[in-house]
Amino acid sequence: MNRITTVAQLEAIIGRPPAMVMLKELAELDDACRHMLALAPLAGFGYRDDDGRPRTTVVGGKPGFAEVESPTRIAFASEVDASGAVSFVFLLPGVGETLRVNGSVAERSAGRIVVDVSQAYVHCARAILRSRLWDPVVPTVSVPTVADGPLSSAGVAAFLGPTPFFVVSSWDRDGGSDTSPRGDTPGFVRVIDGHTLAIPDRRGNKRADTSHNLLADDRISAAMLVPGRTDVLHVSGTAVVTDDANLLADMALGGAVPQTALIVTVERAEVRHNQAVAAANVWDRANRVDAATLSELMALTTRQLGVKKPALRWLARPLAALSPLIRRIIDGSYRRALKKEGYGVATDTGPGRPVRVIDVIRETSDAVTLVFSGADTAFAPGQFYTLIMEIDGRTVRRAYSATSVPGTDRLTLTVKRNGLCSTYLNDHARVGTEMRVLGPSGTFGVTDPAAAGTDYVLIGAGSGITPLMSIIRTVLAASPDATITLVYGNRTEADIIFADELAALRDAHPGRLTVHHVLSRPDPGWTGRTGRIGPDHLIHSERAHYYVCGPAAMLTSVRDCLTGLGVASDRLHEEQFTSVPAAAPELTARTMTVENVGDVVVSTGQTMLDAGLAAGVPMPYSCTVGSCGECRIQLLRGEVRGTVEDGGVLTCVSYPLTDTAVAIGPAEPRD
Repeated sequence: MNRITTVAQLEAIIGRPPAMVMLKELAELDDACRHMLALAPLAGFGYRDDDGRPRTTVVGGKPGFAEVESPTRIAFASEVDASGAVSFVFLLPGVGETLRVNGSVAERSAGRIVVDVSQAYVHCARAILRSRLWDPVVPTVSVPTVADGPLSSAGVAAFLGPTPFFVVSSWDRDGGSDTSPRGDTPGFVRVIDGHTLAIPDRRGNKRADTSHNLLADDRISAAMLVPGRTDVLHVSGTAVVTDDANLLADMALGGAVPQTALIVTVERAEVRHNQAVAAANVWDRANRVDAATLSELMALTTRQLGVKKPALRWLARPLAALSPLIRRIIDGSYRRALKKEGYGVATDTGPGRPVRVIDVIRETSDAVTLVFSGADTAFAPGQFYTLIMEIDGRTVRRAYSATSVPGTDRLTLTVKRNGLCSTYLNDHARVGTEMRVLGPSGTFGVTDPAAAGTDYVLIGAGSGITPLMSIIRTVLAASPDATITLVYGNRTEADIIFADELAALRDAHPGRLTVHHVLSRPDPGWTGRTGRIGPDHLIHSERAHYYVCGPAAMLTSVRDCLTGLGVASDRLHEEQFTSVPAAAPELTARTMTVENVGDVVVSTGQTMLDAGLAAGVPMPYSCTVGSCGECRIQLLRGEVRGTVEDGGVLTCVSYPLTDTAVAIGPAEPRD
């Protein structure tokens, strides 16, 4: 593997940083630096311990944890045994800019470190944008398998798969320290073997501090983060820079090949709980820095231009006044640059299959049918799919029954407005909208719709018609003599989903499809059945199979009626629809300790399932509304609001009331 060993070789590949980038470098803390220090609750911290070994960790715990004692001195609380040259990357939740500070330890006493600052600059970190650190996608959890070495432990392997971001520390030939942010899509840290990592180095501001330092001193350390988790993976060892063509081609993203890569020989790798990350609670969206901070920061940085370059002082003031516009222009240029690198484009990463909306059909004022291309349509009529989408920066998942006929090139899901996701889809889904889909799932359905001479009685209420509609469409097309009786309950006539199509199918298949509408709030002039579905609306057939779908109360009532009529349990099939509230409960953020994985922050408004998936934990799930039971895991400790049964918890509808401990799969024996 070709190794880059000289500055000339490195700069021939990456170039030299533009003058404007170097203008941002300061010898002391200016107003912009102070502003960021007052807001930053965390920092990546690089240092050498008392034995001279490289170390990187995360320090802080609350905004303003680093106190400014003078323009060239800061102090913070910490128990680490740092000495000599040190460096920081200060992070602001929700913001792409970081503050880089380099210096040396001036004083160290019990629980407190004072640092003399030699260099500081505000860094527009593409690493944060690439990694989506503050708005993470649900990662594909790829756990590397290696036989031995520091990377072989289960905890380290489980962390490396979903990590999208880390801070890396290196040292120059004079012993000075630098800590830089690195970020990419989850899984970008490649495990070569139990001792070796490969990390792509994509285009940036051309400073390439880490690569330059490694030419003089090959010692390196890093602290890796997974959004939603409060533990940190600490790695240290040695590294070289390479431009090996085969390796770089394998790391290409969207056709863009990284400029170089780091090959890290790992001597130490350890996952440890980090009190600073836990205390700062940066994964809770409520703790993000206000968006107005960006404009203010831009104005402060622009004014500094006039300080460093007096010849440009005349330009600094009007630029500061235009900082909101300049911020938008810069953000736009970043997005365009990242798109060229392959970020923000459709990829096949993440759970499920990518699908696209190709038609939107309005069924009622509160129900819409979405037609998708790209889905796996080999389902049994009656099964459901789980949509994965981004709403207001959150990854959310909801299950919807297929209403189409299986085996075609299109999947239709019909969604009735009844919560966060269904409201979003009714109001915002358009032709061209992209999302991901899991499934098919569920045991409710007709396994052999072509069976001859079968009688079906279908009973549904409201959106409970959706799986039944797939059964109706499929059975009528597949079986020449099967008969179907549909009993369908709604509040008013205007609420009947598929009203026109049901009438057309009934007329097209006389004697094979019978439809009974039952309205609980009929309009004047309604001559059909009224009330709620009950004994007066149901029939008993010795040969029919009954498929019932709707809310829990309706299912209980219908089950009791059918049992009373003598319907055998093996001919009664049920699917419960559970309403998901539009707003999650406002509970305090809690820590969920996942056995053999680590600590995950369950933020305000997050279910235990959402928090685990966002942190890259391989949580089981299917329907996401508490019906199927697939998300059930062991609750080892703590209290939750939601469904708990026999020591298990349905994570998709559960919110922690206290810190909890859980186990995925059977719990390990305990003394």
